[in-house]
Amino acid sequence: MRTVGVDLAASAPNTAAAVVSWEGRTAVAAAPRVRCTDLELLGLLERLEPDDRVGVDCPFGWPIPFVQAVSAHAAGAPWPGRGLDSGEHRAGLRLRRTDLLTHRAMGRGSRPPLSVSFDKLGATTARWAHLADELASRGRPVERTGEGPVVEVYPSAARRRWGLGKERSLAELLAAAPGLSCSPKAREQYERSEHAFDALIAALVARAAALGLTPRPSADDRPTAEVEGWIHLPPEGSLPELFRG
Repeated sequence: MRTVGVDLAASAPNTAAAVVSWEGRTAVAAAPRVRCTDLELLGLLERLEPDDRVGVDCPFGWPIPFVQAVSAHAAGAPWPGRGLDSGEHRAGLRLRRTDLLTHRAMGRGSRPPLSVSFDKLGATTARWAHLADELASRGRPVERTGEGPVVEVYPSAARRRWGLGKERSLAELLAAAPGLSCSPKAREQYERSEHAFDALIAALVARAAALGLTPRPSADDRPTAEVEGWIHLPPEGSLPELFRG
């Protein structure tokens, strides 16, 4: 099988993709693709084989309360926060359900994910919405909960769950995952580009999701995840599990 990781940005210069080929207990990471355009990403995601999986570092949707508030404003309807404290109401529009749950799972001292509604990250999600719509028009719809071949991932949180340092280090990753290898040229590219490195982590999380290691939304959370998206977070210390065939 192959897993594809995409570190998506609002534009091509900071977007990278990585492809990892798995065979038994080993995996080989090809040289990363950097400065990926929409056409390049669509070509990569459209050629998936049945067993392939994709991890995308990007929120798949916006918080439902935020969407409702913007829709009310556009329609000239009463603002949902009418009569409430403005600051407290805006705080409730910032994060998705999956962001809050991920922050809780990461424990004390962790930073919450960036807000897709109150940060430039929203532009990245708009790009993903465009790509996902194009994929759907080509017969490859994306299930935002990650039940299909494409899952939402959070590389920095995954690195922490796997016991890797805060700094991106390919040498540390290869030492922790001896079943993973790449050519000297590819290694140099992963070490040079933080976007390529995050794409590689995204590809590894896609493998974790394919093996059923990442928790799916509960029955209560699923309706929200179908709209907002769902971060697939690998369990602590689960990196070796990816290479057990």
